[in-house]
Amino acid sequence: MGTSCTFLGNDYGLSKPQHIKKYIEEQIVKLITLKQTDTFYVGEKGAYEKDAYDTVLQIQPKFPHIKIILVIATEKELNTFEENPTERKVYRRAFDGFEYPFKAELGYKRWCIVHRNNWMIEHSDYIISYNKRKGRAFSFCKKAQNKGKTIIELTEIYTFDEDTKS
Repeated sequence: MGTSCTFLGNDYGLSKPQHIKKYIEEQIVKLITLKQTDTFYVGEKGAYEKDAYDTVLQIQPKFPHIKIILVIATEKELNTFEENPTERKVYRRAFDGFEYPFKAELGYKRWCIVHRNNWMIEHSDYIISYNKRKGRAFSFCKKAQNKGKTIIELTEIYTFDEDTKS
């Protein structure tokens, strides 16, 4: 049995880093090839999480043994599609399984994401994070670090300031 990884990070604000998916991919491939990571817990709550999810999906054909597990904070996230403000339909990304943490199911809407993130921390060996500022994702990464989880902080590896000037 291999190791597992999840993703926690801030939204990008007004300027999404141009090469973020490439940076995420580099770290995922390192974990798969060097640490035998075969399970990726993904979410869809923010722009960074969605980019990480898309990147794992893109990599999966090259590494068909990896599993993508969607970890939801609310039951609504399992819809096959959702309407967005521009009237387009956004279809459900693929996944190999899903988890709906018990405490998220019982929690008030505000706390569902907290319970989901705690569950992802408990079940992951590695966290690939993007924290340009100290916020809730940063706090969860510190909590995970205190539990002995390995945090791969993208903002400490790559220079994003030059990336967003384009």
